[in-house]
Amino acid sequence: MKKLRFIYRMEIQFSSPVNSHYFALRCIPGDCSRQRIALTEQNIYPADYLARTKDGFGNIRLSGCCQGPHETFGYTIAGTALTRGMEAVKEPLHPMYRYPSAYTRPVPEIAVFAGKAEKLCRKLGKKQNLEKAVCVMGMLYEGFSYEPGSTDISTTAGEALKQGKGVCQDYAHIMTAVLRYMGIPARYVAGLMIGEGYTHAWVEVYTRDGWYGLDPTNNLHIDEYYIKLAHGRDYGDCVTDRGCFRGTAGQVQKIYVKVEEIKNDGNSGGNETAGG
Repeated sequence: MKKLRFIYRMEIQFSSPVNSHYFALRCIPGDCSRQRIALTEQNIYPADYLARTKDGFGNIRLSGCCQGPHETFGYTIAGTALTRGMEAVKEPLHPMYRYPSAYTRPVPEIAVFAGKAEKLCRKLGKKQNLEKAVCVMGMLYEGFSYEPGSTDISTTAGEALKQGKGVCQDYAHIMTAVLRYMGIPARYVAGLMIGEGYTHAWVEVYTRDGWYGLDPTNNLHIDEYYIKLAHGRDYGDCVTDRGCFRGTAGQVQKIYVKVEEIKNDGNSGGNETAGG
């Protein structure tokens, strides 16, 4: 078990004042069998009204509004997380995680990749869901390139796989799509990982023991250095900031994430891996 300190800041600057701003945020990590969260700061600004609920996937959701004119909107979430190692999240399987979603449609590129993965799994004698998922992760890590700016939040798994490059969202979408094509239930996860930078995305695959996390961007099993924010069928279910407002302003968003280990001697540190 590890103890992590985390801070997650997001701020949007509008080019001119907006009003009647309604928002839904999934920026607070929740408790599960592999993490226990203690918040030290929760600041959403500006907000006339704020309600904390859970969405249909069990993620914490903050809903609120700001009616008056404003040129800045943001939040700071900070706290500590007690995390366990490579342990499955003990939650039941919902059938929706077996089927394609908006970002994970079974286009020809996905079918071809899945066929190659099935062939390799048979050759290596991989029969269990987790074994097959690890095989898919390794293939994706070796055959797909991490390149920031090459995709955007609307890019689907098939589109990213076709061009052969993308970011963590694309790795997670491709792996999720391939696993579902192979008949293996999988879900998309948004969260934080050790280090400094941005939010991250990975995959959870359903096994006999529950949901087991894999990070295809870094070819790693999810361990104590990851904090989950939300899970769902794909990115669309895990958007950390969704809203609408009245106005015609442009937007510039800034995100800052830092996760560090709290060690017994009072010092902190961590590993460096690719995120975002």
